[in-house]
Amino acid sequence: MRTVVIAGSDLSEPKGLPPFMGPLEDVELVVVADGGGDRLELLDLLRVGPVPLILVGDMDSISPEARATLEQRGADVRLLATTKNETDLEFALKVAVEQGADDIVVLAALGGPRLDHLLGTVVLLSAPWLVGCRVRLVDGLHEVFLARGDAVAQGAPGDLLSLIPLTPLVEDITTEGLRYVLREEDLQQGSTRGISNEFTGTRARIRHGPGELLVVHHRPR
Repeated sequence: MRTVVIAGSDLSEPKGLPPFMGPLEDVELVVVADGGGDRLELLDLLRVGPVPLILVGDMDSISPEARATLEQRGADVRLLATTKNETDLEFALKVAVEQGADDIVVLAALGGPRLDHLLGTVVLLSAPWLVGCRVRLVDGLHEVFLARGDAVAQGAPGDLLSLIPLTPLVEDITTEGLRYVLREEDLQQGSTRGISNEFTGTRARIRHGPGELLVVHHRPR
């Protein structure tokens, strides 16, 4: 089930949906994480309509007006305790998975302003309970995801793609469609060797062996 999760961070392209979104007609669920509810313009662009809408959080960030609007639109409100061990976005992702989501686009999770939330969200992609679920963090300039052994990114010539190990070693990496090719090579955590590769066409493929490999696709303005 294709799902959109809206977080509460800034968007680098706030006046429209990011180009990495993909088709909207097959979105079956929208989950809003607390302050993401103030991005009513995104909900309007997503044309939520009859698509189920869930609002998750301790409601310390969303404005009362936005919450009231979402409730009027029929949102299922999942109220969380203020004192908790997970962020509202983590709960939102868990709710999406519980509802059957296997393809999730997360909007407004990359723009800060808090660095700790940004880093925590990126690392969250490696959570064991997300194995088997395609999750992409998306804004106007980036898509961020785990390669999970074999991944394809669609872009344009000149787009940048970086590979960042999230484990001490990622083995046997092979790339296609990039200027600097890897052929069954390893990348080590703590090295910047995989930063700023470049699309040569419209499609890049990344395959790898053991290890967790983060893919950051950047589309220059």
